Amino acid sequence: MKRLIISLILVALICSVGFAKEAGATSGAASANFNYRIVSGGFWACGQDFSGGFGEFGVNLLPREKSFVLRDCIYVQGEGGYLDSQKQFSFGGLEIGDKLIFGGRVDCPGFIVRSYGFTGLAFGMFSCEGHEFVSAPFMINLNFGGGFEFQFAKRSAFALEFGGVKRFFAGGEEKVFEDFSKFTPLLTIGYRTFR
Repeated sequence: MKRLIISLILVALICSVGFAKEAGATSGAASANFNYRIVSGGFWACGQDFSGGFGEFGVNLLPREKSFVLRDCIYVQGEGGYLDSQKQFSFGGLEIGDKLIFGGRVDCPGFIVRSYGFTGLAFGMFSCEGHEFVSAPFMINLNFGGGFEFQFAKRSAFALEFGGVKRFFAGGEEKVFEDFSKFTPLLTIGYRTFR
């Protein structure tokens, strides 16, 4: 699993740099004067016992981003995985959440680098053996961590995040959650576009 994750990170970095150079040659490199209001993106997330994808839509909370980054993003994530090592107990889920991103920005010649922290809260529904999708108990996920954003083209950036998810459960009996990890590390790879 570690080799797969490392390979995916390397492939994503190589592809993003190649794409960025091509985009920079055709549309001009990222500009420090570029200001945006809306952010959207697509991501792949991998945790200890699940993986999935999510889409993100957010707004820049600052009148003009200079050296500080502050955004609020809403996301919808679909996920699935196995809760035992024999891969016999599988689950699938959907969560809707809100994430606050805060950090710094450095303008380099031809590109922009943002390093940031994030925290978020999500409501999740899931389905597995003995539990229906729209029935209680539900998952409440607290997400936190940090990330980097590399913007080589004017309107797009490659993003890499490391963090964790703390799971809480609301309503109903929690016996169905016995096999769920209450805390799991999380790796996220994706892209963002700026408008």
